[in-house]
Amino acid sequence: MTIAIGESRQHLVEFLEHNKVGVLATTSKQGKPHAATVYITFDQDLNLYFVTRKETRKSRNLQSNNQIAIAIYNAASQTTLQAEGTAIEVSDPGKMQWVFNDIWRIATQTSPTNQPPQAQLMGAGDYVVYKLAAPSLRLATYAQQGSAHSGEIFSVVPTQEETHLNGFGANTD
Repeated sequence: MTIAIGESRQHLVEFLEHNKVGVLATTSKQGKPHAATVYITFDQDLNLYFVTRKETRKSRNLQSNNQIAIAIYNAASQTTLQAEGTAIEVSDPGKMQWVFNDIWRIATQTSPTNQPPQAQLMGAGDYVVYKLAAPSLRLATYAQQGSAHSGEIFSVVPTQEETHLNGFGANTD
């Protein structure tokens, strides 16, 4: 089953619009792995963003080793998104506010406390926004009928496409 890049990209965007929690994998300076769930948003270039606090384990890990992986899974469709790349601390105030507002919006829709978990971490420092700069995102749907070969399951979608699709991204609501 061959899927055109534009079709794969649109499928990826739809997946990200409906699946906002992922597992972030970091590694400490000593090489010890760490995984944590995070709310995720994205922009028109398919950059993934998350928010944490400066003194959390994941943030301390990122300060010494900025290579990360993120996995997002939807059990009903047996679809997973996998990404790996470099975590970059966002310093632009406008972008930080956009990410923070969108993560807060997502949390109010999904959390019984109407706030993201990092809001409850007192003494963990200031908020920090990170962007995953990944050359591509890998989307796999395992529930496809008749798919037996990995080439039929996986779509690798390049990020930062020069011609953006109109009207997609986390900030369109």
